[in-house]
Amino acid sequence: MALKGIDVSKHQGFINWSKVKNSGIDFAIIRIGYGMFENQKDYQFENNYAGAKANGIAVGIYLYSYAKTVDEARREAECCLKWLDGRKLDLPIYYDIEDESQAKLSKAMRNNMCVMFCDIIEKAGYWAGIYANKNWFVNMLDGDTLGKRY
Repeated sequence: MALKGIDVSKHQGFINWSKVKNSGIDFAIIRIGYGMFENQKDYQFENNYAGAKANGIAVGIYLYSYAKTVDEARREAECCLKWLDGRKLDLPIYYDIEDESQAKLSKAMRNNMCVMFCDIIEKAGYWAGIYANKNWFVNMLDGDTLGKRY
């Protein structure tokens, strides 16, 4: 059985979640924010989380990363958890690492940032994952190694 899902953020505006459910969508991965500062929370996150849950759509989230160090990745994880505020999720918290500003970092640094973020998320009791485009998984990250764990 194939499941259908969507990835949403403020860029989709206000979403009619009843229509989403009626269109056959089973799950949503919702952007909670980007970066490590409290003012970077996605302003549609609360609406999207509540709307998806109210319509029986399984929810996971992602944080879009701009981190350039392991310490910044730690701060992103902490900010993500603060915004989440103990809410229950059906799916993982994904670390979206594919920003062009991170391309100049070493592969080892990017991998270490992923591990830091995901370890903090898992220690908080959530399931963690890595979210990136195929090029990043193949060329910019050690996707095989990260994929075995996350």
